[in-house]
Amino acid sequence: MFKYLDKNGRNAVFSIDEENTAVLHVGGFEFEGKKIPVKDFDFTNNAGEMVRVYLDADGSYSMAHGTHEWLLFMLQVPSYTYETVPDGVDEKGVEKTKAVEVAPNLANTEITIFSLPEEE
Repeated sequence: MFKYLDKNGRNAVFSIDEENTAVLHVGGFEFEGKKIPVKDFDFTNNAGEMVRVYLDADGSYSMAHGTHEWLLFMLQVPSYTYETVPDGVDEKGVEKTKAVEVAPNLANTEITIFSLPEEE
């Protein structure tokens, strides 16, 4: 679920990848006269974390802590889930199963997208 705080529609278009639901697609847009590129963010390795994505003065994205030009969006990445799958049969012919880690699914995650600063 996308929660847009920019009522002027100046932000990029955000979408979740249909094949890998841990990937957030951010469309290109303009910010302070700079063309901000299209970017895919794979949050697989951020399971269970609060993530903030910033824009830097040069138009690049950053997830590092520190001083940045603007907070673009933030989200709480869901934790891994597990599903049980078949894993062959044992020596007695009994079917075995194993738990397999499933990457985070952003489909039901609230993603807060912040307003860009007013243009002068």
